[in-house]
Amino acid sequence: MTVASVKIQNLKKVYQGIKGKQVVAVKDVNLTINPGEFVTLLGPSGCGKTTILRMIAGFEIPTAGDIYIGDTRVNSLTPDKRDTAMVFQSYALFPHLNLFDNVAYGLKIKKLPKDVIAQKVKDILAMVGLEGMDTRAPNQLSGGQQQRVALARALVMEPSVLLFDEPLSNLDAKLRIYMRNEIHKIQRKVGITSIYVTHDQSEAMSLSDRIIVMKAGQVEQMGTPHEIYAQPATPFVADFIGMANITPGKVTAVNGDQLAVEFLGITATKKNNGKLKASDPCKIVTRPEGLKLARTGTIPCQVVSSVFMGESQDYVITAQEQKLQVKEYNPITKEVFAAGEKVFLNVDLDSMHLI
Repeated sequence: MTVASVKIQNLKKVYQGIKGKQVVAVKDVNLTINPGEFVTLLGPSGCGKTTILRMIAGFEIPTAGDIYIGDTRVNSLTPDKRDTAMVFQSYALFPHLNLFDNVAYGLKIKKLPKDVIAQKVKDILAMVGLEGMDTRAPNQLSGGQQQRVALARALVMEPSVLLFDEPLSNLDAKLRIYMRNEIHKIQRKVGITSIYVTHDQSEAMSLSDRIIVMKAGQVEQMGTPHEIYAQPATPFVADFIGMANITPGKVTAVNGDQLAVEFLGITATKKNNGKLKASDPCKIVTRPEGLKLARTGTIPCQVVSSVFMGESQDYVITAQEQKLQVKEYNPITKEVFAAGEKVFLNVDLDSMHLI
């Protein structure tokens, strides 16, 4: 199996909308995906992530820009001429063919010898945990098994690049978690370059080497899951990835590479990113798990709501006229505060981030 890079240069896609009005679905996107890397395009509906995937696959033609798979510019190549395979949201299995023939379909189109096809299908079914099921029809399989068939059908073609179009969105919550772990395990075993589209942040966080967060057809931020979560570049990224409290702050002093930042009535010291000056306004991102409630502390607050979620106690509080979310894990070992109580908020200053 050949593993290839994917390079996107100044990619743009414009559709003709109602009354001739142009709709820009993708605008000047530049990306490089390294061989063997698992990259997720993440964003809300209509942000352009699926359009980019379909342009890589050849199902959509770019309005402008270039797409390279390895060293080959593929803009003018039809989908069957590109060294890619796609796993679809709807599985797209042939209902009249059994599991073996569904997986073997592409190999038969390539006119490979029967014994080669049989061995390849046997090997790939073993890899995805479906050995011994080759005579079953799609309607005899569970949703998770059907998704494995779709994955096996793509992998058996030994493409250089594997594309995933929201493949788990039709599964229930527990099965989604199971299948994303399976996809992660198989991708790591095969080492294939993979591009995954989803609006589910938990899928993106658990599967990806890098996440590309998109908004309105453009890249908002790209980075590792840790970078995206801990160091969001914009309020949109902070709010879209997990839960975030975004509060106003102000730089009160700059001392070399250190900033003094005032927020929620306290002053914190943070490393200067080189962009902020004394008296500059800023935004402070704190995650709910980086905040703690206690009987004593530095920031007076009042509990607005207190909800037991099993693994956590989720609070909404007000402090300094700001409404904030607080998440306390393993609440059965901690004091739980009720709505209406006046307590104190403590902030883990190391986990706060300036935008």
